[in-house]
Amino acid sequence: MTYLLRTLFVQTEGTRLVLEGDAVKALRDDAATQRLPLTAIDAIIVLAGVDVSTPLLARCGEDGRTVALLSRFGKPRAIVEGAMSGRGALRAAQYRRQSDTQQRDQMACTVVSGKVRQMAWGLRQWARDAQPAEAQILRHHADQLDAAQDQLVGSTRESALGVEGACSRRYFQGLALALHHQEFAGRIRRPPTDDANAVLSLLYSLTRIAVHGALHAAGLDPFCGFLHGDRDGQPSLVLDVMEEFRPTSDHLAVSLLNRRQLRDEHFTHEVSGAVQLTDEGIHIIFDAWHRHRETSIAIAGLEEQVTHAVLPIIQANTLANALRADKPYRPHRLAVQ
Repeated sequence: MTYLLRTLFVQTEGTRLVLEGDAVKALRDDAATQRLPLTAIDAIIVLAGVDVSTPLLARCGEDGRTVALLSRFGKPRAIVEGAMSGRGALRAAQYRRQSDTQQRDQMACTVVSGKVRQMAWGLRQWARDAQPAEAQILRHHADQLDAAQDQLVGSTRESALGVEGACSRRYFQGLALALHHQEFAGRIRRPPTDDANAVLSLLYSLTRIAVHGALHAAGLDPFCGFLHGDRDGQPSLVLDVMEEFRPTSDHLAVSLLNRRQLRDEHFTHEVSGAVQLTDEGIHIIFDAWHRHRETSIAIAGLEEQVTHAVLPIIQANTLANALRADKPYRPHRLAVQ
Protein backbone atom coordinates (compact mmCIF):
# COMPACT_ATOMS: atom_id res chain seq x y z
CA MET A 1 0.00 0.00 0.00
CA THR A 2 1.53 3.30 -1.13
CA TYR A 3 0.20 6.73 -0.18
CA LEU A 4 1.34 9.51 -2.50
CA LEU A 5 -0.10 12.98 -1.95
CA ARG A 6 -3.86 12.35 -1.59
CA THR A 7 -4.11 9.23 -3.75
CA LEU A 8 -3.79 5.74 -2.34
CA PHE A 9 -2.17 3.23 -4.74
CA VAL A 10 -2.37 -0.48 -3.98
CA GLN A 11 -0.64 -2.87 -6.37
CA THR A 12 0.39 -5.96 -4.38
CA GLU A 13 -1.67 -9.04 -5.22
CA GLY A 14 -3.46 -10.61 -2.28
CA THR A 15 -4.15 -7.31 -0.54
CA ARG A 16 -7.68 -6.69 0.74
CA LEU A 17 -8.96 -3.18 1.46
CA VAL A 18 -11.75 -2.88 4.00
CA LEU A 19 -13.63 -0.10 5.75
CA GLU A 20 -12.94 0.33 9.44
CA GLY A 21 -14.83 3.26 10.92
CA ASP A 22 -13.60 6.33 9.06
CA ALA A 23 -10.46 4.65 7.76
CA VAL A 24 -9.35 2.22 5.07
CA LYS A 25 -7.46 -0.82 6.32
CA ALA A 26 -5.13 -2.92 4.15
CA LEU A 27 -4.90 -6.61 5.02
CA ARG A 28 -2.40 -9.12 3.66
CA ASP A 29 -1.33 -12.48 5.04
CA ASP A 30 2.39 -11.82 4.71
CA ALA A 31 2.48 -8.20 5.92
CA ALA A 32 1.49 -6.06 8.86
CA THR A 33 -1.93 -4.41 8.75
CA GLN A 34 -1.90 -0.79 7.58
CA ARG A 35 -4.54 1.84 8.28
CA LEU A 36 -5.14 5.28 6.75
CA PRO A 37 -7.90 7.82 7.54
CA LEU A 38 -10.33 8.35 4.68
CA THR A 39 -10.11 12.11 5.23
CA ALA A 40 -6.52 11.94 3.96
CA ILE A 41 -7.52 10.32 0.64
CA ASP A 42 -9.15 11.83 -2.45
CA ALA A 43 -8.89 8.72 -4.63
CA ILE A 44 -7.97 5.03 -4.43
CA ILE A 45 -6.32 3.22 -7.34
CA VAL A 46 -5.84 -0.55 -7.23
CA LEU A 47 -4.39 -3.08 -9.66
CA ALA A 48 -5.69 -6.55 -10.49
CA GLY A 49 -5.35 -8.99 -7.62
CA VAL A 50 -6.36 -6.43 -4.99
CA ASP A 51 -9.77 -6.87 -3.37
CA VAL A 52 -11.90 -3.89 -2.30
CA SER A 53 -14.80 -4.55 0.08
CA THR A 54 -18.34 -3.49 -0.79
CA PRO A 55 -18.73 -1.28 2.33
CA LEU A 56 -15.57 0.60 1.38
CA LEU A 57 -16.78 1.09 -2.21
CA ALA A 58 -20.15 2.35 -0.94
CA ARG A 59 -18.54 4.75 1.53
CA CYS A 60 -16.22 6.18 -1.12
CA GLY A 61 -19.19 6.66 -3.46
CA GLU A 62 -21.12 8.50 -0.76
CA ASP A 63 -18.14 10.74 -0.01
CA GLY A 64 -17.44 11.50 -3.69
CA ARG A 65 -14.12 9.67 -3.54
CA THR A 66 -13.10 7.93 -6.79
CA VAL A 67 -12.05 4.27 -6.71
CA ALA A 68 -10.33 3.12 -9.91
CA LEU A 69 -9.68 -0.55 -10.66
CA LEU A 70 -6.86 -1.18 -13.18
CA SER A 71 -5.59 -4.28 -14.93
CA ARG A 72 -1.99 -5.38 -14.43
CA PHE A 73 -1.22 -3.55 -17.67
CA GLY A 74 -2.73 -0.35 -16.27
CA LYS A 75 -5.94 -0.36 -18.32
CA PRO A 76 -8.98 0.97 -16.42
CA ARG A 77 -11.41 -1.85 -15.70
CA ALA A 78 -13.94 0.09 -13.62
CA ILE A 79 -14.28 3.48 -11.97
CA VAL A 80 -16.58 3.83 -8.96
CA GLU A 81 -18.00 7.29 -8.34
CA GLY A 82 -20.75 8.88 -6.30
CA ALA A 83 -24.25 9.99 -7.24
CA MET A 84 -24.79 12.89 -9.62
CA SER A 85 -27.25 15.79 -9.41
CA GLY A 86 -28.01 19.13 -11.07
CA ARG A 87 -26.48 18.23 -14.43
CA GLY A 88 -29.54 18.04 -16.69
CA ALA A 89 -29.21 21.32 -18.64
CA LEU A 90 -25.49 20.89 -19.24
CA ARG A 91 -25.85 17.32 -20.43
CA ALA A 92 -28.76 18.26 -22.68
CA ALA A 93 -26.45 20.79 -24.38
CA GLN A 94 -23.76 18.12 -24.66
CA TYR A 95 -26.18 15.65 -26.27
CA ARG A 96 -27.48 18.29 -28.70
CA ARG A 97 -23.98 19.09 -29.93
CA GLN A 98 -23.08 15.42 -30.22
CA SER A 99 -26.21 14.59 -32.22
CA ASP A 100 -25.73 17.49 -34.67
CA THR A 101 -23.46 16.13 -37.43
CA GLN A 102 -21.88 19.48 -38.31
CA GLN A 103 -21.18 20.42 -34.71
CA ARG A 104 -19.82 16.98 -33.92
CA ASP A 105 -17.47 17.24 -36.90
CA GLN A 106 -16.24 20.62 -35.64
CA MET A 107 -15.64 19.25 -32.15
CA ALA A 108 -13.82 16.21 -33.54
CA CYS A 109 -11.50 18.49 -35.53
CA THR A 110 -10.91 20.61 -32.45
CA VAL A 111 -9.91 17.54 -30.42
CA VAL A 112 -7.47 16.38 -33.11
CA SER A 113 -6.06 19.88 -33.54
CA GLY A 114 -5.34 20.14 -29.81
CA LYS A 115 -3.56 16.78 -29.82
CA VAL A 116 -1.50 17.54 -32.94
CA ARG A 117 -0.39 20.88 -31.53
CA GLN A 118 0.79 19.20 -28.33
CA MET A 119 2.59 16.47 -30.28
CA ALA A 120 4.46 19.09 -32.30
CA TRP A 121 5.45 20.80 -29.05
CA GLY A 122 6.69 17.47 -27.71
CA LEU A 123 8.85 16.78 -30.76
CA ARG A 124 10.49 20.19 -30.46
CA GLN A 125 11.17 19.61 -26.78
CA TRP A 126 12.95 16.34 -27.59
CA ALA A 127 14.90 18.09 -30.36
CA ARG A 128 16.50 20.39 -27.76
CA ASP A 129 18.34 17.45 -26.19
CA ALA A 130 19.03 15.48 -29.37
CA GLN A 131 22.14 15.20 -31.52
CA PRO A 132 22.11 17.61 -34.51
CA ALA A 133 21.06 15.03 -37.09
CA GLU A 134 18.25 13.65 -34.92
CA ALA A 135 17.20 17.14 -33.86
CA GLN A 136 16.75 18.08 -37.50
CA ILE A 137 14.50 15.06 -38.08
CA LEU A 138 12.44 15.81 -34.96
CA ARG A 139 11.91 19.43 -35.99
CA HIS A 140 10.95 18.28 -39.50
CA HIS A 141 8.31 15.97 -38.01
CA ALA A 142 7.04 18.86 -35.88
CA ASP A 143 6.79 21.12 -38.94
CA GLN A 144 4.83 18.43 -40.76
CA LEU A 145 2.40 18.18 -37.86
CA ASP A 146 1.92 21.96 -37.95
CA ALA A 147 1.15 21.74 -41.67
CA ALA A 148 -1.37 18.95 -41.06
CA GLN A 149 -3.55 21.38 -39.12
CA ASP A 150 -4.70 22.85 -42.44
CA GLN A 151 -6.34 19.52 -43.33
CA LEU A 152 -8.67 19.86 -40.36
CA VAL A 153 -10.32 23.10 -41.49
CA GLY A 154 -13.92 22.27 -42.40
CA SER A 155 -13.17 18.55 -42.19
CA THR A 156 -15.49 15.72 -41.17
CA ARG A 157 -15.04 13.50 -38.15
CA GLU A 158 -13.95 10.61 -40.36
CA SER A 159 -11.33 12.75 -42.08
CA ALA A 160 -10.15 14.08 -38.72
CA LEU A 161 -9.58 10.51 -37.56
CA GLY A 162 -7.43 9.94 -40.63
CA VAL A 163 -5.37 13.05 -39.91
CA GLU A 164 -4.96 11.99 -36.29
CA GLY A 165 -3.75 8.54 -37.31
CA ALA A 166 -1.19 9.86 -39.79
CA CYS A 167 0.10 12.48 -37.36
CA SER A 168 0.36 9.93 -34.54
CA ARG A 169 2.43 7.58 -36.69
CA ARG A 170 4.83 10.42 -37.55
CA TYR A 171 4.94 11.50 -33.92
CA PHE A 172 5.80 8.02 -32.67
CA GLN A 173 8.66 7.89 -35.16
CA GLY A 174 9.98 10.92 -33.34
CA LEU A 175 9.41 9.30 -29.96
CA ALA A 176 11.50 6.34 -31.11
CA LEU A 177 14.35 8.74 -31.90
CA ALA A 178 14.01 10.38 -28.49
CA LEU A 179 14.46 7.06 -26.65
CA HIS A 180 18.15 6.39 -25.97
CA HIS A 181 18.12 2.82 -24.64
CA GLN A 182 14.88 1.30 -25.95
CA GLU A 183 13.62 -0.18 -29.19
CA PHE A 184 10.23 1.28 -30.09
CA ALA A 185 8.42 0.26 -33.28
CA GLY A 186 5.23 2.21 -32.55
CA ARG A 187 2.29 2.09 -30.19
CA ILE A 188 1.39 -1.49 -29.27
CA ARG A 189 -1.23 -2.31 -26.64
CA ARG A 190 -3.42 -5.14 -25.37
CA PRO A 191 -0.87 -6.19 -24.38
CA PRO A 192 2.25 -4.03 -24.74
CA THR A 193 5.18 -6.03 -26.11
CA ASP A 194 8.09 -3.80 -25.13
CA ASP A 195 9.17 -1.78 -22.12
CA ALA A 196 8.29 1.63 -23.53
CA ASN A 197 4.76 0.58 -24.43
CA ALA A 198 4.26 -0.93 -20.98
CA VAL A 199 5.16 2.43 -19.42
CA LEU A 200 2.95 4.35 -21.84
CA SER A 201 -0.01 2.08 -21.10
CA LEU A 202 0.17 2.74 -17.38
CA LEU A 203 0.70 6.49 -17.77
CA TYR A 204 -2.19 6.74 -20.23
CA SER A 205 -4.38 4.91 -17.72
CA LEU A 206 -3.45 7.40 -15.01
CA THR A 207 -4.15 10.26 -17.42
CA ARG A 208 -7.49 8.73 -18.28
CA ILE A 209 -8.46 8.48 -14.62
CA ALA A 210 -7.54 12.12 -14.01
CA VAL A 211 -9.57 13.30 -17.02
CA HIS A 212 -12.54 11.07 -16.15
CA GLY A 213 -12.68 12.50 -12.64
CA ALA A 214 -12.42 16.08 -13.94
CA LEU A 215 -15.25 15.59 -16.46
CA HIS A 216 -17.42 13.95 -13.85
CA ALA A 217 -16.84 16.82 -11.43
CA ALA A 218 -17.71 19.36 -14.15
CA GLY A 219 -21.08 17.66 -14.67
CA LEU A 220 -20.41 16.20 -18.13
CA ASP A 221 -21.34 12.75 -19.41
CA PRO A 222 -18.01 10.90 -19.82
CA PHE A 223 -19.62 8.48 -22.30
CA CYS A 224 -20.87 11.06 -24.82
CA GLY A 225 -17.92 12.20 -26.93
CA PHE A 226 -17.31 13.69 -30.34
CA LEU A 227 -14.19 12.22 -31.95
CA HIS A 228 -14.29 8.68 -30.59
CA GLY A 229 -17.04 6.21 -31.38
CA ASP A 230 -20.24 5.50 -29.51
CA ARG A 231 -19.60 1.93 -28.40
CA ASP A 232 -21.35 0.76 -25.26
CA GLY A 233 -19.15 1.15 -22.20
CA GLN A 234 -16.59 3.37 -23.93
CA PRO A 235 -16.05 6.70 -22.15
CA SER A 236 -15.66 8.52 -25.46
CA LEU A 237 -15.56 12.05 -24.01
CA VAL A 238 -12.77 10.96 -21.65
CA LEU A 239 -10.83 9.61 -24.63
CA ASP A 240 -11.49 12.86 -26.51
CA VAL A 241 -10.25 15.22 -23.81
CA MET A 242 -7.27 13.11 -22.77
CA GLU A 243 -5.87 13.35 -26.32
CA GLU A 244 -4.42 16.79 -25.56
CA PHE A 245 -2.72 15.39 -22.44
CA ARG A 246 -1.09 12.29 -23.97
CA PRO A 247 2.11 14.04 -25.15
CA THR A 248 3.00 15.14 -21.61
CA SER A 249 2.63 11.52 -20.49
CA ASP A 250 4.89 10.50 -23.37
CA HIS A 251 7.52 12.96 -22.16
CA LEU A 252 7.40 11.52 -18.67
CA ALA A 253 7.80 7.99 -20.07
CA VAL A 254 10.80 8.96 -22.21
CA SER A 255 12.40 10.76 -19.27
CA LEU A 256 12.02 7.76 -16.95
CA LEU A 257 13.54 5.40 -19.52
CA ASN A 258 16.33 7.69 -20.73
CA ARG A 259 17.46 8.50 -17.20
CA ARG A 260 17.46 4.77 -16.39
CA GLN A 261 15.04 5.27 -13.53
CA LEU A 262 13.26 2.33 -15.14
CA ARG A 263 15.62 -0.52 -16.04
CA ASP A 264 15.41 -4.11 -17.23
CA GLU A 265 14.73 -5.41 -13.72
CA HIS A 266 11.55 -3.34 -13.56
CA PHE A 267 9.89 -5.37 -16.34
CA THR A 268 8.84 -8.98 -16.83
CA HIS A 269 8.65 -10.56 -20.29
CA GLU A 270 6.01 -13.27 -20.66
CA VAL A 271 6.16 -16.29 -22.97
CA SER A 272 3.24 -14.78 -24.90
CA GLY A 273 5.36 -11.71 -25.71
CA ALA A 274 3.54 -9.45 -23.27
CA VAL A 275 5.62 -7.09 -21.11
CA GLN A 276 4.54 -6.14 -17.62
CA LEU A 277 5.93 -3.78 -15.01
CA THR A 278 7.06 -5.22 -11.68
CA ASP A 279 5.69 -3.84 -8.41
CA GLU A 280 8.84 -1.77 -8.02
CA GLY A 281 8.50 -0.43 -11.55
CA ILE A 282 4.89 0.54 -10.90
CA HIS A 283 5.89 2.31 -7.70
CA ILE A 284 8.55 4.31 -9.58
CA ILE A 285 5.96 5.42 -12.14
CA PHE A 286 3.40 6.32 -9.46
CA ASP A 287 5.97 8.42 -7.65
CA ALA A 288 7.09 10.15 -10.86
CA TRP A 289 3.47 10.71 -11.88
CA HIS A 290 2.69 12.59 -8.69
CA ARG A 291 5.82 14.68 -8.87
CA HIS A 292 4.87 15.48 -12.47
CA ARG A 293 1.36 16.50 -11.41
CA GLU A 294 2.78 18.89 -8.82
CA THR A 295 4.87 20.67 -11.50
CA SER A 296 3.58 24.10 -12.56
CA ILE A 297 3.27 25.13 -16.20
CA ALA A 298 2.32 28.31 -18.06
CA ILE A 299 -0.82 28.07 -20.20
CA ALA A 300 -1.77 30.57 -22.90
CA GLY A 301 -4.64 32.74 -21.71
CA LEU A 302 -4.02 32.17 -18.00
CA GLU A 303 -2.29 34.85 -15.96
CA GLU A 304 -0.86 32.46 -13.38
CA GLN A 305 0.86 29.13 -13.77
CA VAL A 306 -1.12 26.00 -12.87
CA THR A 307 -0.06 22.47 -11.97
CA HIS A 308 -0.48 19.50 -14.27
CA ALA A 309 -2.96 18.11 -11.72
CA VAL A 310 -5.24 21.14 -12.03
CA LEU A 311 -5.15 21.41 -15.83
CA PRO A 312 -7.65 18.58 -16.60
CA ILE A 313 -10.10 20.23 -14.18
CA ILE A 314 -9.65 23.58 -15.94
CA GLN A 315 -10.21 21.99 -19.34
CA ALA A 316 -13.26 20.03 -18.19
CA ASN A 317 -14.86 23.25 -16.97
CA THR A 318 -13.76 25.07 -20.13
CA LEU A 319 -15.61 22.44 -22.14
CA ALA A 320 -18.68 22.63 -19.89
CA ASN A 321 -18.81 26.41 -20.22
CA ALA A 322 -18.41 26.19 -24.01
CA LEU A 323 -21.35 23.79 -24.21
CA ARG A 324 -23.54 25.97 -21.98
CA ALA A 325 -22.78 29.08 -24.05
CA ASP A 326 -22.92 27.23 -27.37
CA LYS A 327 -19.37 28.31 -28.20
CA PRO A 328 -16.32 26.41 -29.55
CA TYR A 329 -14.14 24.46 -27.14
CA ARG A 330 -10.47 25.44 -26.93
CA PRO A 331 -7.89 22.78 -25.96
CA HIS A 332 -5.12 24.02 -23.70
CA ARG A 333 -2.00 25.47 -25.25
CA LEU A 334 1.37 25.88 -23.56
CA ALA A 335 2.44 29.50 -23.34
CA VAL A 336 5.98 28.68 -24.53
CA GLN A 337 6.18 26.40 -27.55
